[in-house]
Amino acid sequence: MAGQNVNEELEQLRAEVAALSAARASKNAAETQVVSKPPESQLSESEEASDIIGQAQAAVEGDTELKGQFDQLFEQLEHDIKDLPAITTLAVFSLGVLFGRLLR
Repeated sequence: MAGQNVNEELEQLRAEVAALSAARASKNAAETQVVSKPPESQLSESEEASDIIGQAQAAVEGDTELKGQFDQLFEQLEHDIKDLPAITTLAVFSLGVLFGRLLR
């Protein structure tokens, strides 16, 4: 008798979960339709990326102090890398590549 009550409750809960899942899916579909912009106002991803790159380049080109700091940083990194043993440098670089792949 207790087994039947548990089975009935289980079936009711499954039906409720299915109903809630369907309601959530329809709500998410409705929200994405409301949030989406008209096609003519959307820029493609490549256009957005090229705009961002262009803005960054314009900012860097206009700021000679920032460019000088980058040059100084790269010179210091080059000097530091030359002082490190080759095996250690290769190991650290390999770990960086693996870590970057895992984050992707």
